[in-house]
Amino acid sequence: MLSGSVHAQSNGTIIATLNGNKITTQQVDELLKLAVDDGTQVTPEIRQRITNELIIREAIVQEAKKTGLATKNDNALKLKLAGQNAIVDLWFADYFKNHPISEADIRAEYDKQLEASKDPKNANEYEIAQIAVATEIEATEMIVKLNNGNSFEALARQYSVDKGTAQQGGLAGWSLSGNLTSPLNDIVPNLSKGKATSKPIRLGANYYIIKLVDVRPFKFPAYEQAKNQLAQQMANQEREQAIAQVLKASNLKVIQ
Repeated sequence: MLSGSVHAQSNGTIIATLNGNKITTQQVDELLKLAVDDGTQVTPEIRQRITNELIIREAIVQEAKKTGLATKNDNALKLKLAGQNAIVDLWFADYFKNHPISEADIRAEYDKQLEASKDPKNANEYEIAQIAVATEIEATEMIVKLNNGNSFEALARQYSVDKGTAQQGGLAGWSLSGNLTSPLNDIVPNLSKGKATSKPIRLGANYYIIKLVDVRPFKFPAYEQAKNQLAQQMANQEREQAIAQVLKASNLKVIQ
Protein backbone atom coordinates (compact mmCIF):
# COMPACT_ATOMS: atom_id res chain seq x y z
CA MET A 1 0.00 0.00 0.00
CA LEU A 2 2.73 2.47 0.98
CA SER A 3 4.84 1.54 -2.05
CA GLY A 4 1.93 2.10 -4.35
CA SER A 5 1.21 5.49 -2.78
CA VAL A 6 4.83 6.65 -3.10
CA HIS A 7 4.93 5.42 -6.70
CA ALA A 8 1.85 7.41 -7.56
CA GLN A 9 3.27 10.58 -6.00
CA SER A 10 6.70 10.23 -7.61
CA ASN A 11 5.22 9.77 -11.06
CA GLY A 12 2.51 12.41 -10.81
CA THR A 13 -1.22 12.24 -11.31
CA ILE A 14 -2.52 10.05 -14.11
CA ILE A 15 -4.22 12.26 -16.70
CA ALA A 16 -4.78 9.70 -19.47
CA THR A 17 -4.28 6.05 -20.34
CA LEU A 18 -3.71 4.56 -23.76
CA ASN A 19 -4.17 0.79 -24.03
CA GLY A 20 -3.27 0.61 -20.35
CA ASN A 21 -0.15 2.80 -20.57
CA LYS A 22 -0.31 5.81 -18.25
CA ILE A 23 0.37 9.43 -19.14
CA THR A 24 1.01 11.52 -16.03
CA THR A 25 1.43 15.11 -14.96
CA GLN A 26 5.10 14.37 -14.27
CA GLN A 27 5.65 13.43 -17.92
CA VAL A 28 3.98 16.68 -18.97
CA ASP A 29 6.12 18.68 -16.54
CA GLU A 30 9.33 17.02 -17.78
CA LEU A 31 8.52 17.77 -21.41
CA LEU A 32 7.57 21.34 -20.50
CA LYS A 33 11.05 21.86 -19.02
CA LEU A 34 12.57 20.93 -22.38
CA ALA A 35 10.05 22.82 -24.50
CA VAL A 36 9.92 26.02 -22.42
CA ASP A 37 13.40 26.87 -21.16
CA ASP A 38 13.48 30.63 -21.73
CA GLY A 39 11.25 31.79 -18.89
CA THR A 40 8.08 31.79 -20.99
CA GLN A 41 4.98 31.54 -18.83
CA VAL A 42 3.31 28.14 -19.08
CA THR A 43 -0.32 28.70 -19.98
CA PRO A 44 -3.12 26.10 -19.86
CA GLU A 45 -3.03 26.09 -23.66
CA ILE A 46 0.69 25.20 -23.72
CA ARG A 47 0.18 22.47 -21.12
CA GLN A 48 -2.70 21.01 -23.14
CA ARG A 49 -0.59 21.08 -26.31
CA ILE A 50 2.20 19.16 -24.54
CA THR A 51 -0.34 16.66 -23.19
CA ASN A 52 -1.73 16.10 -26.68
CA GLU A 53 1.82 15.62 -28.00
CA LEU A 54 2.51 12.93 -25.39
CA ILE A 55 -0.70 11.10 -26.28
CA ILE A 56 0.09 11.21 -30.01
CA ARG A 57 3.65 9.97 -29.43
CA GLU A 58 2.47 7.12 -27.23
CA ALA A 59 -0.14 6.07 -29.80
CA ILE A 60 2.39 6.04 -32.66
CA VAL A 61 5.05 4.21 -30.60
CA GLN A 62 2.52 1.54 -29.65
CA GLU A 63 1.45 1.14 -33.27
CA ALA A 64 5.08 0.92 -34.42
CA LYS A 65 5.79 -1.81 -31.85
CA LYS A 66 2.68 -3.69 -32.92
CA THR A 67 3.80 -3.77 -36.56
CA GLY A 68 7.45 -4.53 -35.75
CA LEU A 69 8.53 -1.37 -37.55
CA ALA A 70 11.76 -1.04 -35.55
CA THR A 71 13.17 -4.26 -37.03
CA LYS A 72 12.07 -3.78 -40.65
CA ASN A 73 14.60 -3.01 -43.39
CA ASP A 74 17.41 -0.85 -41.96
CA ASN A 75 15.25 0.77 -39.26
CA ALA A 76 17.25 -0.80 -36.43
CA LEU A 77 20.38 0.90 -37.77
CA LYS A 78 18.53 4.21 -38.14
CA LEU A 79 17.35 3.99 -34.52
CA LYS A 80 20.87 3.19 -33.36
CA LEU A 81 22.31 6.16 -35.27
CA ALA A 82 19.56 8.45 -33.95
CA GLY A 83 20.45 7.41 -30.40
CA GLN A 84 24.15 8.01 -31.05
CA ASN A 85 23.41 11.43 -32.57
CA ALA A 86 21.40 12.38 -29.49
CA ILE A 87 24.29 11.37 -27.21
CA VAL A 88 26.77 13.33 -29.34
CA ASP A 89 24.55 16.42 -29.18
CA LEU A 90 24.23 16.09 -25.40
CA TRP A 91 28.00 15.62 -25.07
CA PHE A 92 28.77 18.78 -27.01
CA ALA A 93 26.11 20.74 -25.10
CA ASP A 94 27.78 19.67 -21.85
CA TYR A 95 31.25 20.41 -23.26
CA PHE A 96 30.37 23.98 -24.22
CA LYS A 97 28.63 24.49 -20.88
CA ASN A 98 31.96 23.70 -19.22
CA HIS A 99 34.06 25.48 -21.88
CA PRO A 100 32.03 28.58 -22.75
CA ILE A 101 33.23 31.11 -25.31
CA SER A 102 33.03 34.45 -23.54
CA GLU A 103 32.51 37.93 -24.94
CA ALA A 104 36.12 38.67 -23.97
CA ASP A 105 37.30 35.64 -25.99
CA ILE A 106 35.38 36.84 -29.05
CA ARG A 107 36.72 40.37 -28.66
CA ALA A 108 40.30 39.13 -28.38
CA GLU A 109 39.94 37.05 -31.55
CA TYR A 110 38.37 40.02 -33.34
CA ASP A 111 41.30 42.26 -32.39
CA LYS A 112 43.73 39.58 -33.57
CA GLN A 113 42.03 39.28 -36.96
CA LEU A 114 41.70 43.05 -37.25
CA GLU A 115 45.46 43.39 -36.87
CA ALA A 116 46.07 40.63 -39.43
CA SER A 117 43.76 42.39 -41.89
CA LYS A 118 46.23 45.28 -42.06
CA ASP A 119 48.71 43.05 -43.91
CA PRO A 120 49.05 44.37 -47.50
CA LYS A 121 48.18 40.94 -48.92
CA ASN A 122 44.73 41.34 -47.36
CA ALA A 123 44.00 44.66 -49.06
CA ASN A 124 41.57 42.95 -51.45
CA GLU A 125 39.14 40.07 -51.28
CA TYR A 126 38.34 37.84 -54.20
CA GLU A 127 35.16 36.19 -55.43
CA ILE A 128 36.01 32.92 -57.11
CA ALA A 129 34.20 30.16 -58.97
CA GLN A 130 35.41 26.62 -59.44
CA ILE A 131 34.97 23.46 -61.45
CA ALA A 132 36.12 20.33 -59.62
CA VAL A 133 36.63 17.05 -61.46
CA ALA A 134 38.17 13.71 -60.55
CA THR A 135 41.04 13.51 -63.05
CA GLU A 136 43.60 15.76 -64.70
CA ILE A 137 42.35 14.63 -68.12
CA GLU A 138 38.82 15.80 -67.29
CA ALA A 139 40.18 19.12 -66.02
CA THR A 140 42.15 19.63 -69.23
CA GLU A 141 38.99 18.90 -71.23
CA MET A 142 37.16 21.60 -69.23
CA ILE A 143 39.88 24.12 -70.09
CA VAL A 144 39.59 23.23 -73.79
CA LYS A 145 35.81 23.73 -73.60
CA LEU A 146 36.31 27.12 -71.93
CA ASN A 147 38.79 28.16 -74.62
CA ASN A 148 36.19 27.16 -77.22
CA GLY A 149 33.69 29.58 -75.71
CA ASN A 150 31.68 27.34 -73.37
CA SER A 151 30.19 29.02 -70.30
CA PHE A 152 32.13 28.44 -67.07
CA GLU A 153 28.87 28.47 -65.11
CA ALA A 154 27.22 25.89 -67.39
CA LEU A 155 30.26 23.59 -67.25
CA ALA A 156 30.35 23.84 -63.45
CA ARG A 157 26.67 22.90 -63.19
CA GLN A 158 27.08 19.96 -65.55
CA TYR A 159 30.46 18.50 -64.63
CA SER A 160 31.68 19.71 -61.22
CA VAL A 161 31.77 17.03 -58.53
CA ASP A 162 31.50 19.70 -55.82
CA LYS A 163 27.70 19.73 -55.77
CA GLY A 164 27.48 22.62 -53.31
CA THR A 165 29.17 25.07 -55.67
CA ALA A 166 28.00 23.34 -58.87
CA GLN A 167 24.42 24.36 -58.13
CA GLN A 168 25.62 27.98 -57.99
CA GLY A 169 27.41 27.79 -61.33
CA GLY A 170 30.68 27.16 -59.50
CA LEU A 171 30.52 30.21 -57.23
CA ALA A 172 32.52 29.60 -54.05
CA GLY A 173 32.09 33.02 -52.42
CA TRP A 174 34.44 35.79 -51.32
CA SER A 175 37.75 35.22 -49.58
CA LEU A 176 41.00 36.93 -48.68
CA SER A 177 44.01 35.47 -50.43
CA GLY A 178 45.45 34.52 -47.05
CA ASN A 179 42.42 32.34 -46.36
CA LEU A 180 42.69 30.41 -49.61
CA THR A 181 44.27 26.97 -49.75
CA SER A 182 47.79 26.86 -51.15
CA PRO A 183 48.57 27.31 -54.03
CA LEU A 184 45.36 29.30 -54.64
CA ASN A 185 46.58 32.03 -52.29
CA ASP A 186 49.31 32.80 -54.84
CA ILE A 187 47.37 32.03 -58.03
CA VAL A 188 44.10 33.92 -57.49
CA PRO A 189 45.57 37.43 -56.88
CA ASN A 190 47.44 37.13 -60.19
CA LEU A 191 44.38 36.21 -62.26
CA SER A 192 42.64 38.86 -64.34
CA LYS A 193 39.02 39.52 -63.47
CA GLY A 194 36.77 37.20 -65.47
CA LYS A 195 39.61 34.83 -66.38
CA ALA A 196 40.17 31.21 -65.36
CA THR A 197 43.33 29.25 -64.68
CA SER A 198 44.96 27.86 -67.83
CA LYS A 199 46.16 24.65 -66.17
CA PRO A 200 44.47 22.16 -63.81
CA ILE A 201 45.20 22.63 -60.10
CA ARG A 202 45.44 19.59 -57.84
CA LEU A 203 43.71 20.12 -54.49
CA GLY A 204 43.21 17.04 -52.37
CA ALA A 205 41.65 14.23 -54.39
CA ASN A 206 40.33 16.43 -57.22
CA TYR A 207 41.52 18.74 -59.97
CA TYR A 208 40.22 22.30 -60.18
CA ILE A 209 39.79 25.10 -62.67
CA ILE A 210 39.47 28.42 -60.83
CA LYS A 211 37.87 31.58 -62.20
CA LEU A 212 38.29 35.04 -60.69
CA VAL A 213 34.77 36.48 -60.78
CA ASP A 214 35.34 39.80 -59.03
CA VAL A 215 37.71 41.79 -56.81
CA ARG A 216 36.91 44.44 -54.22
CA PRO A 217 38.82 46.32 -51.52
CA PHE A 218 38.56 44.53 -48.22
CA LYS A 219 36.96 46.44 -45.37
CA PHE A 220 37.13 44.75 -42.00
CA PRO A 221 33.64 44.74 -40.45
CA ALA A 222 32.81 46.47 -37.18
CA TYR A 223 32.81 44.27 -34.08
CA GLU A 224 29.02 44.22 -33.71
CA GLN A 225 28.66 43.09 -37.33
CA ALA A 226 31.31 40.38 -37.04
CA LYS A 227 30.89 38.93 -33.56
CA ASN A 228 28.12 36.38 -34.28
CA GLN A 229 29.97 34.88 -37.24
CA LEU A 230 33.22 35.01 -35.30
CA ALA A 231 31.63 33.23 -32.34
CA GLN A 232 30.43 30.47 -34.68
CA GLN A 233 33.91 30.11 -36.18
CA MET A 234 35.42 29.86 -32.70
CA ALA A 235 32.81 27.29 -31.67
CA ASN A 236 33.64 25.19 -34.75
CA GLN A 237 37.36 25.37 -33.91
CA GLU A 238 36.67 24.45 -30.29
CA ARG A 239 34.52 21.55 -31.47
CA GLU A 240 37.35 20.21 -33.66
CA GLN A 241 39.81 20.52 -30.76
CA ALA A 242 37.42 18.66 -28.46
CA ILE A 243 37.09 15.83 -30.98
CA ALA A 244 40.89 15.67 -31.32
CA GLN A 245 41.28 15.43 -27.53
CA VAL A 246 38.75 12.60 -27.28
CA LEU A 247 40.45 10.66 -30.07
CA LYS A 248 43.89 11.25 -28.55
CA ALA A 249 42.71 9.88 -25.20
CA SER A 250 41.13 6.84 -26.87
CA ASN A 251 42.82 3.55 -27.60
CA LEU A 252 42.19 3.91 -31.33
CA LYS A 253 43.59 1.35 -33.76
CA VAL A 254 42.82 1.85 -37.44
CA ILE A 255 43.06 -1.46 -39.29
CA GLN A 256 43.59 -1.05 -43.01
